[in-house]
Amino acid sequence: MKSLLALVLAAGLVSSARATPDPLEAQARHFVVLATSLGHLHPKEIDAYWGPPELDMRKRGPAPSLIGLRQDLIRLRGDIAHDAPSRRRDRLGARLDHLIALLGVIEKPRALAFDRQARQVYGMSVPPDAKVPARPPVPLDRLLPGRGDLTARLAVWRARFVIPQARRKAVFLRALEECRARTLAHWPLPADEKLDVVWSTDVPAAWHRYRGHHQSLLQVNPAAVADPASALDVACHEAYPGHHAQFVAMEVGPQGLPVEDTVVILRSPEQVLREGAANYGVDLAFPAPARLAFTRDVLFPLAGFDRRQAASFVQVHRAVGDLALSVLPILRDYYDGRIASGDAMARLVLDAQVSSPEALLEFTRDMGAYVSGYTVARDILAACVNARSHLGLDRWQALHEIVTGPDTNILDGSDNACAPYRGP
Repeated sequence: MKSLLALVLAAGLVSSARATPDPLEAQARHFVVLATSLGHLHPKEIDAYWGPPELDMRKRGPAPSLIGLRQDLIRLRGDIAHDAPSRRRDRLGARLDHLIALLGVIEKPRALAFDRQARQVYGMSVPPDAKVPARPPVPLDRLLPGRGDLTARLAVWRARFVIPQARRKAVFLRALEECRARTLAHWPLPADEKLDVVWSTDVPAAWHRYRGHHQSLLQVNPAAVADPASALDVACHEAYPGHHAQFVAMEVGPQGLPVEDTVVILRSPEQVLREGAANYGVDLAFPAPARLAFTRDVLFPLAGFDRRQAASFVQVHRAVGDLALSVLPILRDYYDGRIASGDAMARLVLDAQVSSPEALLEFTRDMGAYVSGYTVARDILAACVNARSHLGLDRWQALHEIVTGPDTNILDGSDNACAPYRGP
């Protein structure tokens, strides 16, 4: 590790420092070297990289040790603390703090309790008072009359709206087209932006990876878009105005993209914020009346369903979605060892009507507090969008500002964290 870093420093970092009186650019490049070195040791931790090739350590030389990598990160953190104050310095320092905390989680996955992990790795405050309802809410029960318990009735209802395999791709691609059109009506995206969709059973659901230069790859398991609601949710979340559009907007932003933002660390505040923004963006693109109209008039006919059932379908889908906040306390109790997997699965099914509880628990075991991004981060971001909309921005503008801005401190939930970005 030491000799490899020395070579990289000699070849690129030092020359960069000589080219500018500001040492921060060289330190940012050093950060990229260290972050991609983590990708050599644990490939899944680096979700994407499209920066200078000479800084990519994922396949160069021997993999580093966690101890050596932590020491290098701590030294770099100390160097940055001596730089002249700036937003970029503060943000880079915070990224190092979170990355150092992540190394601790990698080394000892359960050493930090769920809430402490959320704070130290993601800078996020998870509400301590979230409660699991004693029973499923009445509206869902009323929407699904009949015999048997609610879980059984919901399973029967879901089976009625499984899109035939032969129609599934057409439904998803039409949903993707509409998500893109609605996003382009509010966000300026370059003419060369492109999203390649690959159908694959090698991914459990859908997986987006940004390639840089306005290009992305989206792998989709057909099982993940098996009903019209899932097709629309995945299309907006993963693509427009979700992850693909987020990265494109960052890259074409007025301030440009600093080198440290060309490496995407999966378990990071930036990615958690993007997950929350992607979930929020689904409802922004399709508020309730628009969702019903598009589902009824476009997706249902493509899927071969009776459009007269669309209103009921959308109502049930929203009612199930309203149970999402019931999920997080269960996952937190499971991750912290307060309940066993069997109890967690039962609660996920009965309290939140989760259709694949085993997969969700496996994801939580692997990712820990990252799962907070889909609910807590979404709600924190929604509050910030509302706050900024009161200052004159519409919600699309406010979301764009948050996604392309340099700060993730809105995740701490403080009153002043939602202040608009005002420059370097």
